[in-house]
Amino acid sequence: MVPFIGRLSLTEWIVLFLVYTERICSFFINNLIPSPLIRLLQAIADSLMNVISLFIPRSSIGKTRVESEKDKLVDLLKHSASIKETIHYLNPDISIEEHIVVTDDKYLLTLHRIPPDPTRECKGVVYLHHGLLMCSDIWICHHIDPMTKNLPLLLHSLKNYDVWMGNNRGNKYSTYNLNYTINDNKFWDFSLDEFALFDIPNSIDYILKITKKSKISSIIAFSQGSAQTFGALSLHPELNEKVENFIALAPAMTPPGLYNKIVDTLMKTSPQLIYLFFGKRILLSSANRIWKKTLPTRLFNMGIEMSTKFLFNWNNFNIKQARTIAFNNLYSPTSVKCVVHWFQILNAQKFKMFQEISFLDSTSGTNQQTSLFHPLCFPTLTNVKIPVLLIYGGSDSLVDIEVMKKNLPKDLCFQVEIPNHEHLDIIWGDHCHTKVWPHVLKFMQFWNEDFKNSYENEVLVEEEELERQNPKKHLLSHEPHLQRKMKESLNDRRYSSPVVEQTVRQNSDYFIPFDHETEDVNKYFAREDVTSTLVSTTEYVDLRQHLSDRTLD
Repeated sequence: MVPFIGRLSLTEWIVLFLVYTERICSFFINNLIPSPLIRLLQAIADSLMNVISLFIPRSSIGKTRVESEKDKLVDLLKHSASIKETIHYLNPDISIEEHIVVTDDKYLLTLHRIPPDPTRECKGVVYLHHGLLMCSDIWICHHIDPMTKNLPLLLHSLKNYDVWMGNNRGNKYSTYNLNYTINDNKFWDFSLDEFALFDIPNSIDYILKITKKSKISSIIAFSQGSAQTFGALSLHPELNEKVENFIALAPAMTPPGLYNKIVDTLMKTSPQLIYLFFGKRILLSSANRIWKKTLPTRLFNMGIEMSTKFLFNWNNFNIKQARTIAFNNLYSPTSVKCVVHWFQILNAQKFKMFQEISFLDSTSGTNQQTSLFHPLCFPTLTNVKIPVLLIYGGSDSLVDIEVMKKNLPKDLCFQVEIPNHEHLDIIWGDHCHTKVWPHVLKFMQFWNEDFKNSYENEVLVEEEELERQNPKKHLLSHEPHLQRKMKESLNDRRYSSPVVEQTVRQNSDYFIPFDHETEDVNKYFAREDVTSTLVSTTEYVDLRQHLSDRTLD
C-alpha cells in the first residue's frame, strides 16, 4: 500500500521516485521499442563508447583499447548461456555435469560438477558456493591463464579434486519448486535462513551420496556463501562431521554497513520500505532481463562501477582482465526478503535469523530494546567445530574481521588479509592466482593431506602399541564400548590442540613446509611463499596453445 505524503521523508520519496522511474523505463524498453531499433541504438552507443574510451583513463572505463572487446573469446564468454558453455570455450577437454538436488522444502537446485580425471588420484571432494545476487558462473570469469586463475579449474587440474559448485534457490540455475512457480509470492518467500536450513546441507548430503564419500574435503564459499555455510554448520551440528574444513573468501557475517550513509540509514530504518521499493518477490529483475541485454558492455560496466563505488566505496582497480566477463556474471536473481534479512543483520550488528514483521510488535526489526521479541542468532560460536580460514581484502568495506572472529571458535579460526584488495578482488582480481589461491591451497593441503596423514599415522602407532600391550583390548577390538571410548579419546586429541601436536610430514612443491616447533600456524597460512610459477606446466594444459589465434595477454 502506497503511504500518504506525510508518512515518508523527502529522501525516501526521492528513492521511491527513482525506483519506479526505472520500472517504467524497463517496461517501455521491453514492450514498446522494437528489437531492431534497440540493436541499432546499441551499435551507435558501442561506437560512441569506443571513441570516448580513447580519451578516458583505463581506470575509468576498464580497458582503453577496443581489442579486448573485439576478442572472440571474450565475446563468446560474455554471451555464453551457461557455465557449461563457458568451460567448453576455455577448454573443451574438461567435462562438466549438471545434478539436481530436491531440498526438504521442495526446491530444485542445480549443482555443477567437474569430475576428477579417472586416470589420476583424486585428492577429495570440494564444494564451492557463490555470494549474494550470484550463481556458479562467478567461479569461471578469467580468460587469461584460465587454468590458474579460475579456482575450480585450478583445483581440478592441479590436485584432481572432484569439484562441485552449488546454487541458491531462486537464482539463474534454480528456478523450480514442486509446489510453486516463480510467479507465486510463496516461491520468493525465503531468506538466509532457508539457505542455511536446506540449500547447503541438502547439497552436501547429495554430493556425499553421489561420490560415496564420508566427508567433503573442503567447502570454499564467497561473501554471502560464507554466511550461509556458517549458518548451516551452526543449525546442523552434524554437518561438522561431514566436512573437513571451511575456507571463507571475503566472508560476510556482520558487515558494518553501506558506505553511503544516506542509503545505509534509510534501508536500516524499516524493512517495509524495501518491500515498498522492490515488492515481495524477485529483486531487480530488470537488471538481467533488460539492462544487461540493452546497454553496451562498457556502459553497463560503468554502471556497475559507479554503483559499487556509491554503495561500498569500491574502486575495482584490481579487476581489469576479467572485468567484462565478471561484471556480466554479477547479477543473478534472488528474493527481496533476502536483502531485507541483510539489513536486519546490519541494523542489529548480529548474525541473526530473519525476524518476521509482526502486527503484535510494531518495532520488530527496528529497535531491539523496545521490541517484544528477542532475535534468534545463529549459534556459530558454539556449533562450528571444523577449521576455518578467513581470507579477506584489507580494503573491503563489508568485512569486520574482529567482529567475525568473536562469533567463531578461537582455536579453529585462522585469518589471512590480502592488502589493497576489495571485496570482489578476492575472486576476480588480476593477481588472485598469486595473492589468494596459494593460501587456499596451503590450507587445504595442511588439513586434508599433511595433517590427515600425520593423524592417521599417529592412530596407527597407538593401535600397534595397544595391540602389543594387550592384543584383546585395542581400537579394533570387538568390544564396542572400548572401541567407542578409544575413538572418542583420539577425536578429543585431534581437535583439542591439533596445530601444536601434529607434525606436517609432506613437503609441497609450492610452499615452504610448516615448522610445527617454531612457527605460528596462522602466520604460516598467511605467508606469501608461493613460487613464481604456481602450477607446473606438466600438471595442466596451457590454453594459450589451444587459443594461439587469439590475443589473451
